Amino acid sequence: MARSVRSPWFMFVAATVSAVALATALTAVGIGLTGSALAWRDWMHHAAPYFLIWRLALYAVLGVLYLRVWRPRLRALQADQTDGGAAAHTRLARIERLLIAVVVVVELSNLPDLLGWLRG
Repeated sequence: MARSVRSPWFMFVAATVSAVALATALTAVGIGLTGSALAWRDWMHHAAPYFLIWRLALYAVLGVLYLRVWRPRLRALQADQTDGGAAAHTRLARIERLLIAVVVVVELSNLPDLLGWLRG
């Protein structure tokens, strides 16, 4: 039996490969624009607080969209299940907590860059 192109694993691998390719292309363009890898690193260091502001704004927009649009839809779909969605709600709550933990870990890993920028 042939696998569907829209299978979850295919979509995950395609998204991962696309993200890595985009990051590589952006880095190559950045190095080309700044002239060297060291200049690119310095530019990234100086832009650290602006990237933090961008990420916080992105988290806020995605959080509002999730809470106001996507989560109610998911809860409505869960309510149609035979158990009233209790098991699915538990899984969804676990995923939400995991996602918040991932965001916190990512931001804590960026903290040394921000602290280095603050020190000058």
